Parts: sequence; structure tokens; C-alpha cells
Amino acid sequence: MRGGGGTQLYDAIYLASNELMKKQQGRKALIVLTDGVDRGSKETLNTAIEAAQRADTVVYSIYFKGEHGGGGGNNGGNGGYPGGGRHGGMGYPGGGYPGGGGGYPRGGGNPGGQSEPKVDGKKILTQLSEETGGRLFEVSKKETVDQIYAQIADELRSQYVLGYTPDKANSQAGYHKLVLTTDKKDVTVQTRAGYYAEE
Repeated sequence: MRGGGGTQLYDAIYLASNELMKKQQGRKALIVLTDGVDRGSKETLNTAIEAAQRADTVVYSIYFKGEHGGGGGNNGGNGGYPGGGRHGGMGYPGGGYPGGGGGYPRGGGNPGGQSEPKVDGKKILTQLSEETGGRLFEVSKKETVDQIYAQIADELRSQYVLGYTPDKANSQAGYHKLVLTTDKKDVTVQTRAGYYAEE
């Protein structure tokens, strides 16, 4: 995989939603551990979100701020993510980011000496999680990956699932926004931004 490496985050969400989660019954959740920066996906962030929404899949994002030096480091090895990128298959083979030999975007380093545009991975993961009804967590010294996984498991066990059936007048095909509120002060409302009605 040298030369063309990188995290194809949007493709991973899109394919997992369409190929795995659509076939599952009951509550469905994807957990991704990543820096939120996509490298080389064919799909876009919006199509990835749409695929998860259509599959009724909640996406929990665990943001791990990788080290993006230009010296050819390899975040997929033991230097970047805990466990060498094993969690969620989101390691970084290839020669590092953004320069460094066989890195971003398709090997060959950084053509023309131009700097790559800065991408806010945390903002991307926040959007991905919020629009699918999930939540963003951030790895830190105070909150380890194991503690975050335990929080997500606890949260999934203690949620209520509400169903909604639109009346005939509002059942047009396409995307419909959704707003859910509560009067109770000790309850957290966590829901996706909308749903897709089929034709």
C-alpha cells in the first residue's frame, strides 16, 4: 500500500452504511477513530452522511489529533494512533502527511512546494456525528480511547428510541428536517438532523 495511502474516511462511512448496516436489524451504530481528515475518497462528506441516515445508522466519532509533520512520519504505525491504527481500520499507510515521500495525495510528496489546505477534522467529525444522531468524543490525557468506548457503550444502553410516521401530506420523497425537544431539564436530546422518505 506504499505510495497511495491515506484514510478514505468518507468511503468507509458510505460503504459500511450501504454494505453492512442497511442489512442489520434494530439499532445500528458505527464508531470511527480518526483525525477526521479524508484522503482520497470517491464519496463526499455529504454522501457519507446521507448513506448513514438512509441506513438508520448513528455515527460516533472519536477524534484523535494526529501529528501532521512533513517529515515522512507514518501515523498508521505505532507513532500516531494507539494500537497502530487497528481501531476501525483507520490507520495511515503510505509516507506520512502532507509531504514525506509517498504520502498525500497519491504519492510523490508535495508538488510545486505548495502547502496543502488545512482541514479541520474535528469540525468534519462533529458534523458527521450530529447529523446522524451520534456524538463526538476527543481522546486526551483525561479521556483515553478505552474510557470513550465505555461511555459510548453505556450511552447506547441507556437511550430511548422514538419512532415517527409522517402523515400523508408530509410523506413526499426526499430529505426532511427533524427537530426534537423536551421540557425535562435532566434529559439530553440527541437525534439526527433529519430523515429520508422513500418514494
